[in-house]
Amino acid sequence: RVPCTRDPRPRATPPTTTNMSLAKTYLLAYNASLIAAWSYVLVLAAAAFAAGGAGAVYAAVEIPLLAAQTAACLEVVHAILGIARSPVLVTAMQVSSRLMVVWGVLYVSPPSRTAVLAFGEVGGVQLGLGVPSLLLCWGITEVVRYSFYFFKLLGTVPHAIVWARYTFFIVLYPLGVSSELWCAYSGFEHLVKSGAFSVAMPNAYNIALHFPSIQVMFFLGYVPGFPMLYQYMLKQRKSVLAPAKPKKA
Repeated sequence: RVPCTRDPRPRATPPTTTNMSLAKTYLLAYNASLIAAWSYVLVLAAAAFAAGGAGAVYAAVEIPLLAAQTAACLEVVHAILGIARSPVLVTAMQVSSRLMVVWGVLYVSPPSRTAVLAFGEVGGVQLGLGVPSLLLCWGITEVVRYSFYFFKLLGTVPHAIVWARYTFFIVLYPLGVSSELWCAYSGFEHLVKSGAFSVAMPNAYNIALHFPSIQVMFFLGYVPGFPMLYQYMLKQRKSVLAPAKPKKA
C-alpha cells in the first residue's frame, strides 16, 4: 500500500559462507518472482481497463493479485529467520496494510472492486480513484522495489532504479493511499451487511468480533502514519539522490 523500507538482503555476518550463498540465491529468486508477478498484474490490469473499463479490472487480476500480495508474508518470515535485515514488527505492519486491502476490502466486498470516484475524462477514458489507480500505484511501486532489492543483492543497483525508487513515491504514495481508502469506503456498507470475518454472540467461545470496527480503527491509523512515512521518504530521497559533497583537501 505504501513505500516500504524492508531490505531483504542476507545479514552481513551469516553463520557460514554456504548459508549466506543459499540465502542470497533464495532471495534473488524471491525478488525475481515478485518482479514477474507484479509485472503480470500490471499487464493484465492495463489490458482489462483498455477493453472493459474500470469495472473489468479486478476480475482480470484477482488471482495473481492475491497471490503476489500474499507472497509478501514471506518477508515477515525472512525477518524472523534473520535472512533479511528488516525489523520484524515494522515489516509485519507494512505487509498487514496491503493484506487488509486485498483480503479485508476487495475480496469480501464486491462493490469496492468496481466503484470509481471520477475526476474527469481524458480522451474518453474516465480517470479517478478505484482499483485501476490502486493497481497502478502498487504495481509500479513493487516492480521498482523488488528490482532495487534484486540488484542490491548482486552488488550494484542501476541509477535509474535508484532514482525511480526515491522519486515515484512522491505521486504514487498519496495516490495509492487515496485509492485504498476509497475502495475501503466503497465496500464498507457491504462489509457491515455481510458480516464477513465477524463473530456474533452468543457462541461456544463467548467471544464477539466486529470486523467493520476493526477495519475502521485500522484505517484511522493512516492519519498519523501517512505524513510520518511520507516525510521520512522525502528525507531518504534527499539523502540518497543529493550530489556528493566534494571532500576538502
